[in-house]
Amino acid sequence: MQDSDAGPPLGLLEYLDLSADRSVTARQQLAFRSTLLADRLGYRRVWIPEHHGTGSPSTNPLPLVAVLGSHTTRIRVGTAVSLVRIRDPYLTAEDLATAGAFCGERLDVGLGRGAVGGPGTEVWDYLRKDDAATDRAISTIVSVLDAGCEWIDPLGTAYQRWMHGAGGRSAALAGSLGFGYCHGLFLNPDEDTCLRTLESYRAASPTGRTAVAIAMVANPDAATARSDAARQRGLQVACAGTAERCADTVQRLLERTGVDEVVLAELSRDGGDHLRALTDVFEQVAMAGPCCEPLVTGRKVGS
Repeated sequence: MQDSDAGPPLGLLEYLDLSADRSVTARQQLAFRSTLLADRLGYRRVWIPEHHGTGSPSTNPLPLVAVLGSHTTRIRVGTAVSLVRIRDPYLTAEDLATAGAFCGERLDVGLGRGAVGGPGTEVWDYLRKDDAATDRAISTIVSVLDAGCEWIDPLGTAYQRWMHGAGGRSAALAGSLGFGYCHGLFLNPDEDTCLRTLESYRAASPTGRTAVAIAMVANPDAATARSDAARQRGLQVACAGTAERCADTVQRLLERTGVDEVVLAELSRDGGDHLRALTDVFEQVAMAGPCCEPLVTGRKVGS
């Protein structure tokens, strides 16, 4: 198994393409190929989101984690996130234990406190928990994974715990539970909010692992990069440009935030462009030296 700290400080967020111009199957197949490529290149981890709605390629990430874990050997595999607010904690723990059988110590348990929204999502209303119940469910999942319960065996292997968010509450909970914390800059690109949230997390968990997740499009053709970036509704793209420019964005984020790694959601429309972008950005970050630009606050990422 690959050392999780080996290689460039890069992770991958796949199955996030929510555009309507390609079939769900095509996007799922491309994300699968991307994960195999990331495993060969040396990305540290691949995370899978949970989205419910027409055209989502990852309505249930946990079976995908098991599939990807069984087809890879080095990369860590997990969720970003499992939506605990609408999930039964015991069934979620069972699914995670199943995924762990295929990932071993490469399993990342990524939990989030968010909910589903948009047309048709009122069907989930009967499952929605309030904040207190959501936090209790997160604690239950961790307890079952670590100690088991009457009908579920404990996971039995080491794994990483991550909380994902774009504001203070998830970071505070992550710190109190000993989770790593990943801040979703593709949801809220305000850098000051990111820095304040990371600061509050580190106050509660000084040695906890941290990451930021960003969306980007890397393409040598500027017009194609801009067009591909504009396809994504509701996602804030930090960089749309050459692989060198995207790698520079990664380096600057590492310098400004002090996180352990940057997790990339690369959103090129064309499959060949996407796979090439993952390779080129990885190589550029691997070759780059430390960024010397001082921290600048009061800016949005990519500005």
